[in-house]
Amino acid sequence: MAGYVYEFDDKKVGDARYDRKDYETLQGALRLLEAKLSSWNQVAMTNGALEPPYAREIEDLRGMIEWGDEKLSNKDARIVLVNGISVGSVRYQKAALIHAAWYREKEVSETAKDTWPSAVAEAMRGRVRRYHQMAEEISLPSAAILDELRPEYGIKTPQPTAETNWDAFVSHASEDKDTFARPLAEALRARKLSIWYDEFTLTVGDSLRRSIDRGLARSRFGVVVLSPKFFEKEWPQKELDGLVAREVDGRKVILPVWHGIDVESIRKFSPMLADRVAISSTSGIPAVVDALIAGMKA
Repeated sequence: MAGYVYEFDDKKVGDARYDRKDYETLQGALRLLEAKLSSWNQVAMTNGALEPPYAREIEDLRGMIEWGDEKLSNKDARIVLVNGISVGSVRYQKAALIHAAWYREKEVSETAKDTWPSAVAEAMRGRVRRYHQMAEEISLPSAAILDELRPEYGIKTPQPTAETNWDAFVSHASEDKDTFARPLAEALRARKLSIWYDEFTLTVGDSLRRSIDRGLARSRFGVVVLSPKFFEKEWPQKELDGLVAREVDGRKVILPVWHGIDVESIRKFSPMLADRVAISSTSGIPAVVDALIAGMKA
């Protein structure tokens, strides 16, 4: 598919802990994804390609599968612990689970006959539901390779519609992403809020400017992580300008969070922001989230 680019982010996101049964399910999904990509490599080579299109993806997947097989070889282990799992591995896991759900749904649809009782087909779809459930528990977006497989299953790439709205847009400097912005966005989403955050919302091929403009326009609130780096960067301040423009007739849109900065430093850049009630990141993520939710309800 045009526009696809291989990527693998080896940045560590922490440790991951899996129940053995869930990890066996995940391993099956990874094998299925690897087999599917291998079949497309074969199609490409049979039809004159100079090299297989998904060689690097298969190398990544096989490494993950071999590592998992070694962990599962210990029959007494009921828990599989992955120390220092990478962003790329987690995104592959999510892609594999979603692809497995598509594959299984297609299989059930082709197997179950119109004359079969509906309860039989639904029972067969139990694994589909489990794949989706496990995928939804992963907060990171799926690996971009998933979009390569959508046409085979008749799955369209989701596009935001005119009705799409988010509870909040998270604006931050990229330097604050790992230390605060990402954990904050994930914590807000865990509280059942719909959050526009680049890693949740953007997919390969999206126009960055148009996507951000859409998020700014269709989010009820803007959570702005104010920090020294925020005020050094042009792009975050443009996002702030977009949120300020929406604050007409006394409407509250901007919810400021201070991160590594004090009121005097903020006043140097923006007296308007310095005079607003804000919450400091030093309060901890749970307290910040509670304060932001209270601000949305006020």
